[in-house]
Amino acid sequence: MNDINKQPLINSMEKTMKKHTLFLFILLLLVSLGGSHLFTQDQGFIQTAYNAITNKNYEAAIENYTKAIGNYDKYAPAFYGRGLANYHLNNLESAIKDFNKAIELDPNYFEAYYGLGICFTKQGNFDESIKSFTKSLSLSNDYPEAYYARGNAYYYLKMYDKSFADYNRSIQLQPGYGLAYYGRGVANKYQKRNKEALDDFDRYLELNGNEDGLAKEVQRLIKEIETAEE
Repeated sequence: MNDINKQPLINSMEKTMKKHTLFLFILLLLVSLGGSHLFTQDQGFIQTAYNAITNKNYEAAIENYTKAIGNYDKYAPAFYGRGLANYHLNNLESAIKDFNKAIELDPNYFEAYYGLGICFTKQGNFDESIKSFTKSLSLSNDYPEAYYARGNAYYYLKMYDKSFADYNRSIQLQPGYGLAYYGRGVANKYQKRNKEALDDFDRYLELNGNEDGLAKEVQRLIKEIETAEE
């Protein structure tokens, strides 16, 4: 069986989290304008933690989010940010606890559900990852990364019709999202839809090249199809 490489999903988390660190920064600006119980010192901890995440200094991010949480433990983005940092350090259980706490404080925190799904995927717990991605999508259904991620989980559980539906939805929402073509291409190849697989792999290479470190793998899959058809 030609499995979907899990690393691109992990890479997609990295890219998606860049958007989410911007989201955290916007929240920080809102806090600085008032309307929050955070004190100036806590805002400083969160600013420092944000800067640390953007510089990939995840230990410092955890330290500063923890200081802010110690002073005020009702601010969901601080737990979410610490969850991101823990995820990057492969502290998956700690990340899961932080994302769950963010959700407890803000039940509509769809990014935290996405973070949970990625953690569960990395653990190989695909049933739980599907539940988390589904909840995230119920709160924000225009989220191509979450459809792609859930499609991969369905693929690993051999629920191919659902995986195709999610890849297709991801592409519909963002036609330039290369990883969704990669995932769909692998699924097409496994189900011996060779023409469709080749089209997807060609489109992936056109969009992403070797951005995800997958070019050689995709070219190998293309060669397998072409060799089998000779």
